[in-house]
Formats: sequence, C-alpha cells, structure tokens
Amino acid sequence: MTPDRLPQIGVLVMEYGEPTTLADIVPYLTAHYHGYPPSPQDIASLRERCQRVWSGDSGSSAARRFVIALANELLQRYGERFQVVLGARHWHPTVADALAHLVRGGIQHVVVLPLTPIASHMSLRSYQETLDRARETLDRPVQLHLIAEWPELPGYVSTVTTNAIIALERLAGDERHNVALLAIAHSVAESARKPEADYQWRLRRMMQQLVATLGCAAGYLAYYSAEGPGQWLGPDVLVALEEIARAGFRHVLAVPINAVYDNVEVCYELDVRMAERAAALGLKYARSAIPNAAPALIADLATLVADATSVLDTAG
Repeated sequence: MTPDRLPQIGVLVMEYGEPTTLADIVPYLTAHYHGYPPSPQDIASLRERCQRVWSGDSGSSAARRFVIALANELLQRYGERFQVVLGARHWHPTVADALAHLVRGGIQHVVVLPLTPIASHMSLRSYQETLDRARETLDRPVQLHLIAEWPELPGYVSTVTTNAIIALERLAGDERHNVALLAIAHSVAESARKPEADYQWRLRRMMQQLVATLGCAAGYLAYYSAEGPGQWLGPDVLVALEEIARAGFRHVLAVPINAVYDNVEVCYELDVRMAERAAALGLKYARSAIPNAAPALIADLATLVADATSVLDTAG
C-alpha cells in the first residue's frame, strides 16, 4: 500500500476535563459525580478556585490548545494521515463523543494518548474503563491502542527541566545550593490490594534527577487533590512546605512533574494554596511553568503517536 493510500488513523487525546465558565460548574460536578447533584459546599469551593485561577468568570482550555498544536505537527509531517480529537472523562467533548466522531468519519484504528506522562494503576484503570464504556456505544468496532504512559519522553523531561532552571534562576540566582526543590503530583488512592509503589518510584526518580541537574540542596515529593474515602498518597503539599520550613530552608522551588497543561486544579495548588502557605511560613517561593504546548514536547509526542501506529493492524 502506497503512503498516500494508507488508511487514516485517529488520535484520541484523553484529558480529565474542567469547566471554562462559572455556568459550567454545576453540570461539570454532576458529571464528575456520575449524575449525582453536587453539594452547595462543593459548588462554592470550585467556584472560588476557578475565579482565583481565572481572575474572572471564565477561562480558556489549555488542553484544546495542546491538541491543536499536536494536530498541526502531525499534519506538517504526515499530511492527512492522522485525525486528532480531544475527549474528556468528565466534561465535553466526552471520550465517547470524540470516539464516535472518529468512527463516523470511517476511521477504524485509533491511538489513545492520555495527557499523563507517569501513570498510576488508578489512572490506567479509569482510562480503560472510560474507553470500554465508550466502545459499547459505537455503531461499529474500532481498534484501539492505548499509550499507557511516557515518563521518559525526551521532550517532556527536557521541557520540565528547562522550566525548572528558569524558575530557579528567578528564585535564587547563584544561591541554588540553599534551595529545596518540591516536586508535586496528583495523589491517588491505594491499598494493600492495589498498591501504587511504581507510581511513587517513578515520581521520586524524576524528582531526584531534577535535584541533581539543578544542584538544589534537597528534594521533596508531595501530592495534591487527595479526595474521597480510603488511603491516598501523601504527604500533602502543604505538609511538605511545613517540613521544608522546619528543616531551615528559606527558598523553595515547586515543580509540577506530572502535569502537562495548565488547569484549574494544579494552578490553584501552585499559585494560591502553596504560594499562600509558603508566604505564611516565611519561605521565598517560586514555581516552574507547566509544559503546555512546548515545541520539544509536541514534536516528541508526534513521533510517539506515529510509532504507535506500527502495532495497529492496518492491513485491511
């Protein structure tokens, strides 16, 4: 089969989803709670977070900008070979709607790319369950290939490292040997039956690599957004800041090591919750930028997607 007659491949970029206006908050939370109405407290909490991050009543979708950049990169390299869509687990467009859109266009093979470089068992289960439910709604079968994670993708690692170096220079200049680096990631639930040791190990290894590369005095790993029943990974980011202050550090650099694009959840942690606690503790605080559609990251993800097509059965 000649290159110009290769069947088109779908690329489903999966995100969690979030509201982009205050009017979205109630329907978003209802979807997040699987149809159960949110409490007034939950509505007020998310409303306050959104307004603090947006500095107003609406925001924009960094995930959509990310997908546009990836689609453009693939288009420049491979022409019309790939069709890229965004699907959210808890908002619009849903994963089911995005997958149905691809199938209606005649696509039979789809590469699924979650925007999570380092996957936990909990997140992988959620991705697979979401895909399974979406598949059940389709009019005809489709072959899926899930890229489970990409923790060592050079474009991601280099972008996180570069952003951390820039923030460190702004924070401490030549005094980096007096800086504590605080790597943060989303918490997940775990149990003896469903441990998350691999997730923690990958996060800790990345934190240690950053400390060595940047020359910081110490490295800490902490988590945010522990919610729901059961045991969740810790310590919380605020507990870690208190530990850093007790250890005698006066400079702290926060680095989100598993966040790909700006969103309300992580930006609220970095720019409101952590910044305010650091100030109260007398810590000089800075945080590194989230990669978003950094050219090096987009380029390497395009290569990753193209390489993944080799496992798809396109002979028919």
